[in-house]
Parts: sequence; structure tokens; C-alpha cells
Amino acid sequence: MPGYKELSTDLNRQIVLIHDQVIELWKEYVLFDWHWWFGVFVTIISIAAWWFFHDRRNQGSLLLAGLTAAVCSATFDTAGHYLGLFDYHYGVIPLIHNYIPWDFIFIPVLVMFTVQLFPTRSFILRGIVLSALISFAGLPLLHWIDIYHLLNWRYVYSFISMFIIFLAAYGMSRIRNHSDL
Repeated sequence: MPGYKELSTDLNRQIVLIHDQVIELWKEYVLFDWHWWFGVFVTIISIAAWWFFHDRRNQGSLLLAGLTAAVCSATFDTAGHYLGLFDYHYGVIPLIHNYIPWDFIFIPVLVMFTVQLFPTRSFILRGIVLSALISFAGLPLLHWIDIYHLLNWRYVYSFISMFIIFLAAYGMSRIRNHSDL
């Protein structure tokens, strides 16, 4: 009877074969497809919008909020994909199950702008509005254009997750002087 080491090695070989197949499928069906270009376009437009419109006086705290949003979003998406809750097709980069333009660019930029805009408004209200827009408009759009697929998931769960992401990012943006910690 094989032990853990042998079973683990065999499983790793199978994973490598599957990854090779995924890369071949990606090159044949995804690379340069309009869905792929959509992801590239979202990435470029989001970065350009951030570059031209962010508040340079608060750049450090905004970037900390964006980094927090990216890490949280990617972590939640990785867990959701691993648990079979949802899936992304037409990834810009193969072998990364997260939708990179969404997790690492679009969500962080929207979070940073939400933190930056309307500073006198309640951060709770801003988080609710952002979470609703992403969960009930953005994700259905990604679903409609065949990038995002709900398996065992509902948009309301994304609303809750996005609100948690916003609260974490907003909290990090409030850290002004790291030497005071």
C-alpha cells in the first residue's frame, strides 16, 4: 500500500499534466479572444483612471487600502474557486484561477476611489454603495459576458464579502504614521 509520499508525488504528476492541458486550452481558446481583450482593457483603463485622478497627497494610505483590497479579494476568490463556489473563464493569465483584472486592479482602484471620494460621508454608507455596485452590477455583468460563473454562490454573499474587504481596506487607509504603531 503506497504511503503519503508516493500518493503526493503521483498527485503532483497529475496536477502538472492538467496544468499543461489548461495552458494549451488557454492558448487555443482564450489568448486574444475578445474576453481576453476585455480583461486587458479593464486593466489599462483602471490603472489610467487611478494615475490621473487619485489624491496624491494621500497616495500612501490609498495604496495601502488598495493593497489590502487586492489581497483580501484574491484570497476570497482563491478560496471560492477552490471550494467550487464560482469560477472565472477567459483569464488574462493562465493557471491563475483568479480574474486578475478584477482582483488586483479593478476592485482595488474602486476601493481607493471610494475611500478618497466623499470623505465627509459615512464610510459605512460608502462601503454599502460600493459593495452593492460591485455585487449586483459588476458581477452580473461579468456573468452576462461569460467571464464569471456562479456554481454554489449568490450575489448577496459577494456583497457581504465585498463589504468586509472595504472595511479592511478603509481601516488600513486610516493608518497615517507607521511610526506611531
